[in-house]
Amino acid sequence: MVKQPHNLPRQPTSFIGRRTEITRLRERLTDPDCRLLTVVGPGGIGKTRLAIEAAAAVTPNFAHGVYFAPLQGIYSGDYLVSAIAEAVNFSLSGHLEPLAQVLNYLSDKMMLLLLDNFEQLVAQGGPAIVMELLAAAPQIKLMVTSREVINLREEWLYPVRGLPVPPTDQPDGSDADDAVQLFVARARQVQPDFSADDEREAVLQICRLVEGIPLAVELAASWTKTLSCPAIAAEIQRSLDFLVTPLRNVSDRHRSMAAVFDTSWQLLSENEQHVFKRLSVFRGGFQRAAAEPVAGATLATLAALVDKSLLR
Repeated sequence: MVKQPHNLPRQPTSFIGRRTEITRLRERLTDPDCRLLTVVGPGGIGKTRLAIEAAAAVTPNFAHGVYFAPLQGIYSGDYLVSAIAEAVNFSLSGHLEPLAQVLNYLSDKMMLLLLDNFEQLVAQGGPAIVMELLAAAPQIKLMVTSREVINLREEWLYPVRGLPVPPTDQPDGSDADDAVQLFVARARQVQPDFSADDEREAVLQICRLVEGIPLAVELAASWTKTLSCPAIAAEIQRSLDFLVTPLRNVSDRHRSMAAVFDTSWQLLSENEQHVFKRLSVFRGGFQRAAAEPVAGATLATLAALVDKSLLR
C-alpha cells in the first residue's frame, strides 16, 4: 500500500478524547462540496491538535499529500504565500509573482493544506489568497484553524468547544470524562503515581472552572507536582492568572491563559475592545437587550465578537 506524503508534525503528548469531533471533521474533509473548512474557536481550545489528528486520518484520500503550514507570526499575504510554498516543498523562483507560481504548481494537485493560526491574516489579505487558491486549484482542499471566521461563501465552519466534564456520579471512561482523562494523563507526567480516585471531586471542579479548555486543563495538571487538587482549584477560583507553565518549548502565546487572552485582545478593533470590557460586568451570560444599554453593544459588534470566538 502506497503511503501518501505529508509533513504533519509529530506530537509530544498523547491525544485524548474528541472522538465525535474527529468523525465529523473526517466527514467534512471527504465531502466534495466542502473545500474550505475552518476549525474555529478561542485560544487554547485545541484547534491545532484536533486539526492535525483529523488531517492524519484522511491522508489516504489525497493523492498528492497532506501539508501543514504554520502561520504563527505571519502577518501579510506575501508571507502567507511563502509559507504555503515552503509547506508543500515548492521552491519559488524570481521569474513570476510568488502567488502565480504557487497557484500554477498547485493547479493540478489533489492535496489537503492545513493552514494553522490564520486569525491574524483575516484582515491582512489572507481571505483573498484563499479565494484565488480555491479557484486556481480545483482539487485542493483547505482546512484552516483560526480564532476568527474567514467569512467567505465557500467556508464551512466547525466550532470547537471545551472537553466535556462529567457530573460527579458519572462513571469513568465515557466520552463525558475526556477533560478528567486529560488532566490525569498530564498530571502523571509530573507525578507518576497520581490518581484521581482520592481527589475526583476536586479534579472535576478544576475541569469545570476552566470549562474543559484543554490548555487550561493541562496547565492546571502541571501543578500537581506542587499542590493538591483542592489547592489548585482554590487558586483557579482566585484568578486564572495562576495558570502558567515554565516549559521552555511552549510558544509565548500559550504559556499562560493570560497570554492566550492577550493574543485575542490584540485582534479586536478599538470599539470591540471597548464593548468587550464593558460586557465584563455580566456574570454567567447576558441577553442582547441588556448588552446594548450597558455596553453600547450593537448587533454588528456582538456578531464580530462571536466571529472572533470571544462570545458564544
